[in-house]
Amino acid sequence: DRHHGRNEDISGRAGASCIGTGSLIVGTMATHVHLPVIPVNPQEKHAQAIVDYAVEANVLQHVRANRWLALDIGSFRVARFNWVVFTFASAVLWAFVIGVMASEQKDAEGAKFNGALTVFAVWQKWITQNFTWLYIGTQDAWGIFVLYMAFSRFGHLKLGKDNEQPAFNDATWFSMLFCSGIGIGLYFYGVSEPIYYYRLSYENKLFKVPFQNDDQRAQQALFVVLYHWGFHAWGAYILVALLLGFVAFRWDMPMTFRIAFYPLLGDVVHGLFGDFVDFVSMACTTFGVCTSLGFGVDIILAGLRRVDCGMGATCVSNVPMDDGSDRAKAWKVGIIALITLVATISVVTGLDKGLKTISQITFGLGNLLLFSLVYLDNTWYLINSYVQSVGHYMQYLVLIGFQTDAFEQLSLEFVPTASTLWDQASFRDVDGNATTDKIWANKIYTDVTKATGRPMGDPAEYFGSHSSSWIDAWTIFYWGWWVSWAPFVGIFVATISRGRTIRQVVLGAFLAPIVYSFFFLIILGSLGIKMQRVVELGLNHPADWVAGTVNCTAMGYDKSGTPFSQDAVALANIGYFSLACRAHPDRLYDVLSPYGSGMFKFLGIITLMGVALYFVTSSDSGSFVDDTLSAGGLMHCPIPQRIYWAVTEGACAMALMYSGGSNAIAALQNVSIISGFPLTIGICFMCASLHRAAKYDMGEKDIMDSTRFITGLFDFTEGFSPNMPAGVVLPNVRERLLSLSISWAAPFFTLHDMNIKIFSPAKASLITATVAAMFVCWIGCMFGEISSVNASYVGWVMYTCMITSIMYVRVKAREAYNVYGYWL
Repeated sequence: DRHHGRNEDISGRAGASCIGTGSLIVGTMATHVHLPVIPVNPQEKHAQAIVDYAVEANVLQHVRANRWLALDIGSFRVARFNWVVFTFASAVLWAFVIGVMASEQKDAEGAKFNGALTVFAVWQKWITQNFTWLYIGTQDAWGIFVLYMAFSRFGHLKLGKDNEQPAFNDATWFSMLFCSGIGIGLYFYGVSEPIYYYRLSYENKLFKVPFQNDDQRAQQALFVVLYHWGFHAWGAYILVALLLGFVAFRWDMPMTFRIAFYPLLGDVVHGLFGDFVDFVSMACTTFGVCTSLGFGVDIILAGLRRVDCGMGATCVSNVPMDDGSDRAKAWKVGIIALITLVATISVVTGLDKGLKTISQITFGLGNLLLFSLVYLDNTWYLINSYVQSVGHYMQYLVLIGFQTDAFEQLSLEFVPTASTLWDQASFRDVDGNATTDKIWANKIYTDVTKATGRPMGDPAEYFGSHSSSWIDAWTIFYWGWWVSWAPFVGIFVATISRGRTIRQVVLGAFLAPIVYSFFFLIILGSLGIKMQRVVELGLNHPADWVAGTVNCTAMGYDKSGTPFSQDAVALANIGYFSLACRAHPDRLYDVLSPYGSGMFKFLGIITLMGVALYFVTSSDSGSFVDDTLSAGGLMHCPIPQRIYWAVTEGACAMALMYSGGSNAIAALQNVSIISGFPLTIGICFMCASLHRAAKYDMGEKDIMDSTRFITGLFDFTEGFSPNMPAGVVLPNVRERLLSLSISWAAPFFTLHDMNIKIFSPAKASLITATVAAMFVCWIGCMFGEISSVNASYVGWVMYTCMITSIMYVRVKAREAYNVYGYWL
């Protein structure tokens, strides 16, 4: 929905251009006006003094006048925020939490289930099954793009003025990077995730990389962990951080998520569009932090119990087991409350003091634990594993990085349970009896079984595939999870990276955390695999290494993960457990057990402190981001406002934990993954935004000599009256609405007005007639599906051809009017 920025078309008539689907609006201007591609003067911004956005007056220059709320009691500042962003974020968050808590139900047998969890799980499954290609492809593209930005001509550009120095020294910066991104996850999944891929007590086939024996299967387990936590995990974070830091610190704009789209949309981002972007980002941030608090409290509760009990197979402690009882819930709520209290104190003291100090302490505790384990155990085995695993990761990164499990997911069509694949399931007559009600079933499975009179074979058995749901449950889960946290981590990383160049941020935030986190993951994972092997050999119980399974009952473990046989108890008493049979929160503490009772308590206390403080830093940085976004980028908000967001995050987690238990938290996690879907689209546009901003900042000729459209797709958020320089006359609201309506109903009419301005009469008429024919065929085929099976697919082919033709006209219009941009 765009206009060109010049007053005449190439034929000398009044200015006009095609919009979105090919509509035309005519506008006139009194004089020639050259609109810059981005409405900012980089040279002026570079020369002026740094703008302090701790000063309210500076923030107000970028906030619409009717949006700002300031509240004081005497001389004490109580609140400073954009009321639209603050109100909508709070309302959406609390409405969601209340809805999840209220959705706890009981089935016919009296068993509890969460209705919200069921719905959100279906949504998540639909997204992951239909858009695996999008998640996999975009993660690869983002990583490649940020590397290009680092090593290209743009790498020397700073996130700040050319003479600015880094806000934090290298050691502090690295420790804060580590805390904001993945620190807590290394504790939570460091032992468990490799064990999930290596051994479990159920069918656990996984064929990601070639293996011919159990040693290579163990290496596959470590590789997949590194794949999920390495290069791809940081791509989205760094991309968002680079763009936000560049626009905010180099062009002196307040740090909000909306400014990521400023190079593409201009001043429109300061209106309702930007308000929407910011409050959605706040909701995603709070969802993520609440989910981490909810899940992480499990490992803290398990740690308190294990440290109280000490080593051994049995445990008698005042700390309850995580059995879903009211007492266990009360302990979890208390843990979350304590963490929230510490985080609130930290966020009140400010980023430079509170979070900086806690990050350094937490980083030091992690190092103490890590190197203690390296020296306590077989040092040479652990170092060998590190070197070997890094090499394995480098060898298979590209291969697995583009793997979508295409053939494994193909099996979704060959099973009786209906998949969520788009248009591959429908209401079908499965038994050929016209009197029987139709059921929702897979098309191919239904048709084949009706034709042959027998069920189709099991694809996993016939083809030796691993589960078609594996990539949904793991890789796509992780990719969606990283993306949903991108606003939170991106803003935080940008803030602490001020004064660094693009190249420094990319290399530092890619290489340093990856190298270090790999060491963390490989040490813990290798110790877990070693312990599992020790127990299997000690109990003389060989595993099925092809299927990746063990028989826990035969090994002497009950369903809760407690050893009961004499031999299993004896091994547990000296610190060795079958991790495949243990509960997830216990596995981390199990690998600390073989080194003696005193050392177990020492390592356990260090681990508990590290986990708890990492949760504090996550809550602290999340509160900082929420507070900054709600206040339009104001860097030092009133203390009550900081407390509100810190307490809100903790209160949400406590309410969900106590009222809904693990089901409610899982529902919240699913929503975080679902929110990653639209964010994935948005981050793709951020690539274009960062590239455009860098070119414009360097004054490259092609973009400086170009212009932009005078109208845009999101002008409706500004009442169709976006800010424009003097001399630019915009079409009125009636013209915009009329043109848009015609474009939706019959795009070829408005498209023709542009065609005759940039093409010869014959070519213009041919393109218009072709688009009209394809539009009519599309509509006709969609109705034709009623009587002719698959006619709608022909219609979608026509629609695709129509859109391609319109994009061709858009490209030619850009060329004719010298409008900068891509075909999108």
